[in-house]
Amino acid sequence: MTDYEHLAAIADDLLERADEDDTRLARLLDGIDPEVKAELLTSDLLNAYQVYYYYFREDPGELPAERLMLTPASETLRGVLLDEVELFSLVFLCEKGRAEIVVTDGEQEYRRFAGKNARTAAENYVLEELA
Repeated sequence: MTDYEHLAAIADDLLERADEDDTRLARLLDGIDPEVKAELLTSDLLNAYQVYYYYFREDPGELPAERLMLTPASETLRGVLLDEVELFSLVFLCEKGRAEIVVTDGEQEYRRFAGKNARTAAENYVLEELA
């Protein structure tokens, strides 16, 4: 486990080099030690939007992006509300180095989606299977 000061220095360097470019930050994260990267992606040194973009390489839309930007990356371990479709919530969750979009109604989990187009697949699942 990397000590906090060292991890903070790595995060500061990456963010400075990325210069607010999400694609560049994702590429820089690709190039660092996997253990350090895993720690950064679930720390308070990045926000949930940066983690979402790292895993899915897409912008989630204006309102979800704002919500994610205001949430520390550490919250992705518990799940962060990404969006709502009909009566269902799409929750962005990181577990064991994997990012998923979880479809839930707040009480029951219906399905998880991972990989490219996970969000679109989750939305389509709600609209075609649950709504």
